[in-house]
Amino acid sequence: MPLPLKLVLVTSFLCSTAQLAPAQGALAGNGLRPAYLVDRSAEDWSFLRDASRRSDRWDPIKYIPLRRDGTTYLTLGGEFRPFYEFYRNHNWGAGPQDDNGFYLQRFMVHADVHIAPSMRLFVELKSGVEIDRTGGPRAADEDKLDINEAFVDLYRGQRNNQPIFTLRVGRQEINYGDSGMLAIREGLNVRRAFDGAKIIIHARDWQFDFFALRPNETNTGHFDDAPDHSQTLLGAYSSSRPHFIPFLGQLEPFYVYLDRKRARFDQGVARDQRHTVGFHTINQAGGVEYEFAWYLQFGKFGAGNILAWKNVETVAYRFQSARFQPLIGLNFAVSSGDRDPNSPDLQTFHPLFPKGLYYGYIDSVGSLNAIVLHPRVNLRFARSVSFTPEAFLFWRQSTADGVYSQPGVLLRTGQLSGSRFLGSLYQAELAWNLDAHTTVALQMARFAVGDFFRETPPGKDMTYVSMKATYKF
Repeated sequence: MPLPLKLVLVTSFLCSTAQLAPAQGALAGNGLRPAYLVDRSAEDWSFLRDASRRSDRWDPIKYIPLRRDGTTYLTLGGEFRPFYEFYRNHNWGAGPQDDNGFYLQRFMVHADVHIAPSMRLFVELKSGVEIDRTGGPRAADEDKLDINEAFVDLYRGQRNNQPIFTLRVGRQEINYGDSGMLAIREGLNVRRAFDGAKIIIHARDWQFDFFALRPNETNTGHFDDAPDHSQTLLGAYSSSRPHFIPFLGQLEPFYVYLDRKRARFDQGVARDQRHTVGFHTINQAGGVEYEFAWYLQFGKFGAGNILAWKNVETVAYRFQSARFQPLIGLNFAVSSGDRDPNSPDLQTFHPLFPKGLYYGYIDSVGSLNAIVLHPRVNLRFARSVSFTPEAFLFWRQSTADGVYSQPGVLLRTGQLSGSRFLGSLYQAELAWNLDAHTTVALQMARFAVGDFFRETPPGKDMTYVSMKATYKF
């Protein structure tokens, strides 16, 4: 497909959705309605039981009573996202290259049935399509039609309009903390789900989640995704109420165990049985935002032992009264790398199941064996338009270990160069919320390679451009 036609597919969608602006009262954030969430299963449209609060063209399908008393109801919804993406020198020039970019398309629909007061059924279908990418679709580019989520919630007890105990069984998404360990793969075309069970307990000041899951394989056909029996995920994640602890704010301790029967690192391939303990905190007070995350990993890699770690610190301040309300932020992160590829012990941190794009828009940069410095600025030109320029500077934490993508795929061995500096990524996003349903984003990035890539060719500077539109209902 030629480049102009790919752009037409996206821009024609923008023109059509611009005509679908809802009534003014439907705009998210004005105190009248909730915004559409990344995790659509977390949305609550029960307030539309009051017909006088309906103001949007989609409201008739957001609350469909199934009983006269209104306690049992159906919610329908979905999302359409066309996406044009272009790389020059993808993976720094290694592998198949694309001259004119490619087109991605996501379509998702869901049905949420609330059977009061003790049961809920949520089903979501997904379709992801890739067109004209040289080398074919990547791992999360295409899944023509499949079940993204299909779970049942069983409730017990009630406090502050939420169940005290919830048992969730079936296919489900998970999203915790800063999205660096267990997250929805939102940035990519096809999202990731898990099969299994989760227990959610709401105490007075805490929520506790306990889960036993297997990740789903992403296959490109129709209804052919299945649990990956080579991986087992067990864990517990807890979260306090906001401002539970002064200064730290919301506290989120966790424990996660992941067993992978075949894992590949620069050291080699072996079974990886990894325990992760740590905590995440987030605090907002006035214009100040502060986050801190700490991870410790231990376990077995083949015949050797695992001992790895990561910490993340983020601080930002928004000048609320200044023109464009500028936010200035700085993120610093370090994750350990392997110290000796000839030793059976392993020190490489692994992010388990993180969000698809963690450090910028380019999918070749991950959080394994990395030191990252990340300054950013956000400007609000209008209520619905924002501009975010950012920079990322990357080093290897250990010069004996390789370079990995964000999901943990080894991209390049580290045993051919002693240089630490990987390079600098400069990027910017212009985002426009046309209305409560439609978001448009233009993203541009440039990765300037450092000494490591120059010494391990190919080591070409990378350029990235994308145009993305999202319509949710």
